[in-house]
Amino acid sequence: MIVDPRDVCPGEGPEKVARALARFSVDEVRDAASFDEGYAALDAVFGPKGELERREVLTAWFAGEHTDPAAPVVATYHMLLARGVDGDGRLAGVRDCYVTLDRAARRCVVLLSHALVLPAFRRTGLAALLRAAPVALARRALDAAGLGGAEVLLAAEMEAVDPDDRDTVVRLLAYGRAGFSVVPPAVLPYAQPDFRDTAALGVAAVPLPLLAVVRQVGEEERPDIPRDRAASFLRHYQAAHAREVSQEELAPIRDNALARLEAFPGERVPLVRIPRGPEEIAGFAPLLRSAVMPLYPPAWRGEAPLDAPERELERLVAAWGG
Repeated sequence: MIVDPRDVCPGEGPEKVARALARFSVDEVRDAASFDEGYAALDAVFGPKGELERREVLTAWFAGEHTDPAAPVVATYHMLLARGVDGDGRLAGVRDCYVTLDRAARRCVVLLSHALVLPAFRRTGLAALLRAAPVALARRALDAAGLGGAEVLLAAEMEAVDPDDRDTVVRLLAYGRAGFSVVPPAVLPYAQPDFRDTAALGVAAVPLPLLAVVRQVGEEERPDIPRDRAASFLRHYQAAHAREVSQEELAPIRDNALARLEAFPGERVPLVRIPRGPEEIAGFAPLLRSAVMPLYPPAWRGEAPLDAPERELERLVAAWGG
């Protein structure tokens, strides 16, 4: 079991987490057969939506072919499988992520990729274990580098809140209870590169605007984030993306995000607190699509029309029983 119970935030529900710890094992994939099992589960859910890297890309990462030990930011890929400890030990969930280490800055940023709990095991507390497990991977990497006790940041890319898509709210609520906050999009308008095979499709690459969601491990209640730590969200993601995306495509994303961060007047950026439940739903106002998308070039905003922020907030509150 790779999960340290101390890494699970109290907001996850201690009793539910205790039951999950007794019911499931969460272990790192070490062999090709287990990798194939985990990839197949992820591909069944995320593949049809275009939200999963191609098998050959992740296979190369898993084999260590994309890891450069001499790079300023060293990135390694990890996959975790959760299984029931009773019965036949069938697959219950999958988490994959990149552990990225900046020795000079004494910082480890874990880039959270996919988390999947299979339908039969939902509402069991397993999702909380998958959200916390990457902390152990970060500590292991720091210890191996002789940097034990250095800072750990968990980083996740998430869609802006859409009143017509409940999943955008449900996902953020869960991460809010798990100790995560959002770097204000107005300060760090992050975007993910286009992972499609654009050459084969004959189309131009279009970045995907996403929220920069972070957990400052050991400082979860901190209301702000140092400017350099906020910048590391983008820099560490791009260190991993550079293995499959050209600098020509990464540069506009970097320039758009860092220009606003550099213009911010201060060394500490106030974070957006993620609401913990439906009763706080109005707190999503700065994370609505209508508030976030205008921070990006028009070509990146997608085809869906943007409502006025106040009307979009009214729709969100109404949809959640407000």
